[in-house]
Amino acid sequence: MRIVNKSIMWISDLGECKFIERISLFKLLVDINGMVHEAYINNTGRLADLLVKGKTCYYTHTKSRKSKLKYRVIGIEDGELAAVIDTKLQEEAFIKLCEQDSIPWLSECKIIKRNHRLNNEVIDFLVKQNGKNILVELKSAVMKLPGNNAGYPDAPTPRGRRQIRLLAEYTDKGYDALVVFIAGIPRARGFKLNHEVDGGIASAVEYALKRNVSFKAINIYLDPNNQSIILGNSDLPVDLNP
Repeated sequence: MRIVNKSIMWISDLGECKFIERISLFKLLVDINGMVHEAYINNTGRLADLLVKGKTCYYTHTKSRKSKLKYRVIGIEDGELAAVIDTKLQEEAFIKLCEQDSIPWLSECKIIKRNHRLNNEVIDFLVKQNGKNILVELKSAVMKLPGNNAGYPDAPTPRGRRQIRLLAEYTDKGYDALVVFIAGIPRARGFKLNHEVDGGIASAVEYALKRNVSFKAINIYLDPNNQSIILGNSDLPVDLNP
């Protein structure tokens, strides 16, 4: 285990609100200083154990001029800390860790391309390390399982299954392939694959393992007091068993 607990990113415009309800896949109702607002959320998971009425959420201001929503929820309270639910922020944290050379199993790597298209799917990153091309797909793991383990998925994920199988197929075409679970809950002790909500995820992972796809996990979380994203563990234990 590589327990670190260090700040890697600062959120300059972090605000606090109360969760009211989820009104669509990408919209929440939140209470900001006694006023009800719609806020954007980009995590399509169920987040059932996090999106509980009355919980404190943390938001930033939407920077896109195209967005009609002013606020973007990026974190949800978990004790004195908060889970990082925003998948774009998880990607930014991964990029920052690569730039800082803070991932021991991706040391001295260079990100060649983001949103790398393979067939009809998009894989998050094409990375080069020691002369090898590595396909890297990030998966958001913010489901809290017993023992403070982070879990994925928390809902059926046909797209996730397709991407994992696609990575496996490309190991025969000169690529290394890597699935990285971003365990976004504070001080996660490990990662576990959640077989119960998606009957096909186990077979997709088994197929990938047979073709030498690697599975890793990184723990990050939000410290609202310091307005920073914290790297908790750069090499979290991974359990893919039922």
